[in-house]
Amino acid sequence: MQSRWQQLIAALVLSLALSGCVARPDDGSFTASLSPQIVEPQTSLPSSENLVRRAQLQFTEGNFGSANNDFAKSLEVDAKNPEAWLGLAASYDQIGRFDEADKAYAKVQELIGATASVLNNMGYSYLLRGNHEKARSTFEAAYNLDPGNPYIVNNIEILNKRLTALGHAPLAMN
Repeated sequence: MQSRWQQLIAALVLSLALSGCVARPDDGSFTASLSPQIVEPQTSLPSSENLVRRAQLQFTEGNFGSANNDFAKSLEVDAKNPEAWLGLAASYDQIGRFDEADKAYAKVQELIGATASVLNNMGYSYLLRGNHEKARSTFEAAYNLDPGNPYIVNNIEILNKRLTALGHAPLAMN
């Protein structure tokens, strides 16, 4: 992690690089052109939305630990950000911290209720745990709220493949 001074120096170097240099006049002298903006050290935390975007990128790249850290930092800035809670829960799922995932799912439900996307993520969490019956009922509830959602349909297909492989009846979609 960079120190605040390293960040300030990096910002100054970046500012100089972006401002460019004035071309050499014919007399061979050289002058540098500095941006008229004053570079000040960053004193505030990044916005919750920026941290969530960074966490989502980490998540899609498979960096679940880093995603988890960024989602948690986002919640330090805005503890009522449901997108951050849902991402935190999903990243906990991916690193096998189901106890913490359950707490995050409970928090996001306090904030926005049991939406189709929340139920879909919870169903996937149960699928990861091998709890096929809870996955089945949770995906079914998600599907009933949003039958056209391709993520829900895909997760039900994954569940159905596992259920079929285990000799159980698949979840029927209406």
